[in-house]
Amino acid sequence: MNSVDFSVIIPQRNSLDSLTRLFDSIPFSDKIEVILVDNSFEPISIEDVKTNRPFQLFHSVPQSFAGGARNIGIDNAHGKWLIFADADDFFTPQAFDIFYSHLDDEADLIYFKSDSVYDDTLEPSDRNVLFNGYIDDYVSGKLSEMGVRLSYLVPWGKMVRKDLVLQNSIRFDEVLAANDVYFSTLVGYYSRTFAIDLRKVYVITTRRGSLANRWDLPVITSRYHVALRRNKFLKKHGLRHNQGSVMLFIYKSIQFGPCVFFSFLVDAIKYQQNIFIGMKNWLKTYKQLSSNIKKNKRYITR
Repeated sequence: MNSVDFSVIIPQRNSLDSLTRLFDSIPFSDKIEVILVDNSFEPISIEDVKTNRPFQLFHSVPQSFAGGARNIGIDNAHGKWLIFADADDFFTPQAFDIFYSHLDDEADLIYFKSDSVYDDTLEPSDRNVLFNGYIDDYVSGKLSEMGVRLSYLVPWGKMVRKDLVLQNSIRFDEVLAANDVYFSTLVGYYSRTFAIDLRKVYVITTRRGSLANRWDLPVITSRYHVALRRNKFLKKHGLRHNQGSVMLFIYKSIQFGPCVFFSFLVDAIKYQQNIFIGMKNWLKTYKQLSSNIKKNKRYITR
């Protein structure tokens, strides 16, 4: 195979209707490989994907979720850089011109800004606000270098040097939800150098029933355990002040009854987790979450 500049890795489950839009946003080039990893219970074929562009199709065990699909993508990637995308999102028209402007950068990790829209209307939504805010806070000096590295906990909107991932054996968690949090933490921690580009390369969609809009017990439990594991890693490496609050998960567990609530407390004790981390921001977080739920009410499933 000729040398590949970028490997675009896409996990897929029940998103065939939006894949065409994503594929159309990726330029045709033998230097850009597209790796689609199907994680469906009923495996798809290449013919099921409505596109004229060449791509590689792999399959992962459904029980490994999107994290397992992304790991298979990494294992089969030939590119110098890894670029991750979700099947229901897409790239901006200028994205790959921007990526190519950084092709020979010495940084291990490059962050970009993103846009966000509602999937059904393409009207602006607010899923990009948090992560764009981290970049703005770093540029303005409000957030430290390690702070931005350990806060940008999604795989999209980044160029990740493949050697960084391979040399540090970094993998996605094969869990129901938040499979990308620990991966993004390790990528941020182990990158020797990083860079920031304020241009927008990616469009996140808000879609009904997606994991980002689910608050059922299995999803909350998965996110909680990932958060505990991440905090344990940060504590071990002398980064206590970068730990995230887990109180939201404990608070949410109350609605599922006392047994679930106490099991969450027991897990916190097992991980020696200080449940009062971030206490000064609890009210602000609660208000922001309530506002987001109200704004996106018809896209949220419980």
